[in-house]
Amino acid sequence: MKQKFFVGLLLLAALGVSAQDQTINGSLSIGQDAGASLGNGDSLFFRGVQANSDELSIYRFNRAVNMSDLRVCIGDDYGEPGDRFVVGSHNWRDSKYYAHMVIDGDGKIGIGTEAMGAERLAVNGLVKAREVKVEGGVWPDYVFEKGYRPLSLLAVEKFISLNGHLPELPSASTVKANGIELGEMNRILLKKVEELTLHLIAQSKEIKALKRKVDKR
Repeated sequence: MKQKFFVGLLLLAALGVSAQDQTINGSLSIGQDAGASLGNGDSLFFRGVQANSDELSIYRFNRAVNMSDLRVCIGDDYGEPGDRFVVGSHNWRDSKYYAHMVIDGDGKIGIGTEAMGAERLAVNGLVKAREVKVEGGVWPDYVFEKGYRPLSLLAVEKFISLNGHLPELPSASTVKANGIELGEMNRILLKKVEELTLHLIAQSKEIKALKRKVDKR
C-alpha cells in the first residue's frame, strides 16, 4: 500500500514539473559521454505550441573522432521552403519580433530580408569583404585570336546613338530593375577593354603610316 502511495506521489510530482517553468542555476547536460561513438547524440526538442510532424531540435553529431557538429534541425521537409531557422530580436516599443537572419528549409539565406527570391543568399544592406572570388565561364581572351573582328567604331557609334549604351552591356533601366551579375559584367567589360585596345593599335598603325607619307614629301 505504501509503495503504491509513493508511486502516486512521484507521478503527481512528475506531472507538476512538466507543467511548470523551470530555472536551472548552473550547467545543463543532455545525455552522457559514451566513449568514441559516432553519429547522433541526445537531442533537445522544442514543443508546446502545436503538435505536428516537424522536428525542431538541437543535437550533437560526431562525424569522426574529435570531429563534431552542433546540428540544428528545422523540420523534415528537406529542400522545400517553409520551415525556417530565424535569428532576430523583439522590439519593446511595439512588442513585435524582427528577423535579422533567416535560413529557409530549402537552404536559402536572407540577411536583413525574408524575401530571398531565386538567390541562395539575399542581403538587404552593404556587404564588406576582404576579397570576393567569382567563378566565371569563358574569359574573353579570344578577342586577341587571329581572325577576330570587333565591331567597327562606326558601328559602335551607330549603336550608341540608337540605344544610349555600348553593345552587349545592359541599359540603366535594365540594371535598375534586375541588377547585374558580377562575373558576367566583369567578362563583358574586359571584352570591351580588349576590343578598345585593338582599335587603338589599329589607329596607331594608321597614324604611323600617315606620318611616314608626310615625312616623304
